[in-house]
Amino acid sequence: MGRALYALVIATLASCSSHNKSGFGGGADAGAGSDGAVLVCGPDCDHDGYMPPADCDDFDPTINPEAYDFIGDKVDNDCNGVIDDPVLTCETIPASAPGSPTDFTRAADLCAQKSKTNAGTIFDPLVQASWGQVSGLGSGDTIYTSATKPVQINIVSTFGNNATRLGKTMFGLSNGPWAALDPRSSPALDPAGFNLSDACSDIPLTGMDCAALSANQAGTALSVQDWAELTLDVRVPSNAHSMHFDFAFFSSEFNQWWDSAANDAFFALVSNKTYSGTNVATDAHGLAVTINSGFFQLCPASPGPPGISESASLVQCEGLSGSEDAGILGTLVGTGYDGVATSTNDTATAVDGSLYVYGGGSGWLTTAFTVTPKEEFQLRIVIMDTFDGLKDSVVLVDNMGWGAEPTGAGVSRPE
Repeated sequence: MGRALYALVIATLASCSSHNKSGFGGGADAGAGSDGAVLVCGPDCDHDGYMPPADCDDFDPTINPEAYDFIGDKVDNDCNGVIDDPVLTCETIPASAPGSPTDFTRAADLCAQKSKTNAGTIFDPLVQASWGQVSGLGSGDTIYTSATKPVQINIVSTFGNNATRLGKTMFGLSNGPWAALDPRSSPALDPAGFNLSDACSDIPLTGMDCAALSANQAGTALSVQDWAELTLDVRVPSNAHSMHFDFAFFSSEFNQWWDSAANDAFFALVSNKTYSGTNVATDAHGLAVTINSGFFQLCPASPGPPGISESASLVQCEGLSGSEDAGILGTLVGTGYDGVATSTNDTATAVDGSLYVYGGGSGWLTTAFTVTPKEEFQLRIVIMDTFDGLKDSVVLVDNMGWGAEPTGAGVSRPE
């Protein structure tokens, strides 16, 4: 009896492995055993939660209505009857400015797809979007909270002379008034006296993520304020193993506060089965993108204007409009971070008479990180002022999408 049962199991498994991989469903969950008998796997042979006809290949758990229809694999991954036709862009017109958190997410191309789930709704990787905040104990045992404010955010089609990476829109977050003509001089948005005793614990950030706020001086307790955050709760398609998006960081702190211990920073904090609130937008040194980052190359080329202070900061700069040959895409022109708000030579003079370059940026960058098929995870997209609310920075975000293969977290120049 035991041998007969064993033979039946082997035959069943064999039948389930010899199926049509086209992704189009002839649909019966059955195969022929070695003796010619029809062996039925069950109502859901691949155990992906879907049965024919909704599941057009019930022998492959990556093919079902919750899959992403990757372009180029010649498979109808999402079983909508059409090969390689994902929804790539999904811009919306906000009912009122600046728009809802969901509007911002759609502006950056995280889109509902085409196939209906078991719940009878179109598969949408966006579970929920919300505006974030940071809160913690400060001086005088006071609880301080810095929340995202409408004045800090916008959905745009351009930023200065920078176009979108995909589709017609992208979104921007600022730690000051959005698109200020003179971001170097904008006042703080949070009340005077705002102070967090230990921002790294309040955010929270650990290790190198915390060190990024203090120019790699680990253990330094710093306050942050003028916080802007879009928080996304996301469900991963059943066949996706990585997620990616493009971003560009601009800061008016450059180059006066280059190599200092308290800089504005951009974070993309992921909490999933692979990462525990980890920043996945880091440079080669594992630090968040700030004006100290190796990616901060959209700035006046060395040696810069005569008499410039902190001239060593310009060594890696490729000019106000980057360099296509070096893969540095984007421009400072028209952004308010190119110096023209205060002078014609892209400089600003400090109270002590020192001459500094007024503003710079990273150019467009791509971050990618590993996800697990069908998991729900959280992504926090954050920009903030460190130490005080002066001298603003901006981040643009666009071109959110999925990858079929896992990837280590990290940032690269887009092609």
